[in-house]
Amino acid sequence: MSQDGVYSRTVEDVKKVIEHVKCAENDLRPNVQPIYFSETFEKYKLLELDDHILSDLKCGQTVVFKGDKNESAVLCTETKTYDVKEAETSNSILLLPELTFPDEESNDTELTSRKVIGIFHSYYEVKPCKPRLKKLRSILEKCSYKGSELEPEVLASNKMYTFQNLLAEIQASDYELKVALKELGAFEINEYWRVLEFEYECRALSFLLNLIDEQSWPYNRIPMDEVQKILGELLPPVILQHIIDQYSTLCVLSDLSQTHRSLIEDKVCRFMAIGLLRPCDKFNLSDFKTAWQGSVPEGMITNLKQLDGTVLVDLSSHPQTVCYFNEQDLPDDVMSRMQYLFQVREKWTLNEIQPFLEKLSTDKMNVNNLLAKYARATNVDGVRFYCSKHRLK
Repeated sequence: MSQDGVYSRTVEDVKKVIEHVKCAENDLRPNVQPIYFSETFEKYKLLELDDHILSDLKCGQTVVFKGDKNESAVLCTETKTYDVKEAETSNSILLLPELTFPDEESNDTELTSRKVIGIFHSYYEVKPCKPRLKKLRSILEKCSYKGSELEPEVLASNKMYTFQNLLAEIQASDYELKVALKELGAFEINEYWRVLEFEYECRALSFLLNLIDEQSWPYNRIPMDEVQKILGELLPPVILQHIIDQYSTLCVLSDLSQTHRSLIEDKVCRFMAIGLLRPCDKFNLSDFKTAWQGSVPEGMITNLKQLDGTVLVDLSSHPQTVCYFNEQDLPDDVMSRMQYLFQVREKWTLNEIQPFLEKLSTDKMNVNNLLAKYARATNVDGVRFYCSKHRLK
């Protein structure tokens, strides 16, 4: 009996146990550890780690849980995001912080007591997931840049966000957030991240395209020093530079100076198409193609492939139509997105639905795998279509 009144096992007790399980003492390591339960248990939680998370922790990197009260939790390393779910286990998990494992050297020949400081029937498992970015777009649109004359009003009525503010708010890793900001076309003004209001961006880009047309410059060899001199009187320097960075790239032609840039054809064509489609419910496809081609700089060629993930084309209607349908407006959850897509259109070909699923795919679950799991495939006149697995109300 120990001093605190709790029975303590003796060497004789251990020998009896060894005899009962029919083992020889020579087969066992010399360190024997009787296990006792503490009178009180610590309030620990168990978290499963994969090799990536464990490696980051060992390197001293930050691992953070993120999520508001109305959001399910995620865990973020510096480069990845993980979904966190509670998982139950049929066996009890005992926490013994000082337990010695068989492969660890020990010279103990006497009994060493160990205390259980926690019993668990569940743990938190983590699975890689896509960052949850819908809130990012909503936050930045509320403080979008609408012109210098409206800046005092915007600054007074909206909360502004630095990168660290966004990192604390958005369920994404540092790396994923930087990628998302670039894809959204966000930029910094006085350390705060902003996006351009769509109408203002239309006006700013039109200034550039109209100047190119007036000067008869080829769209792939534009002298940007001249552009900045002329448009510097119409646009704030930070906005003009942002438009240049967003819609052009350095020329690769050796006979041009480093100030010459080339417009990015796909990005310009895409933006002009959105400008035509956003105000309309539907657009006659033939009329749209004509108007669209006429809206881009001379030499550029428009192609519907440039609008993947941005429009829906209905080739079965008479006449054929096209409408604005932005992938960024769809639910982030795979199941919710699938349900929404099949409410919008009863059946899809792979080419039609793929642009709206690609950003939800992973290395282990590509678009074909997602469709196999969440949709039903049928063949109609030799064409493969995907429809909902369950009948939608």
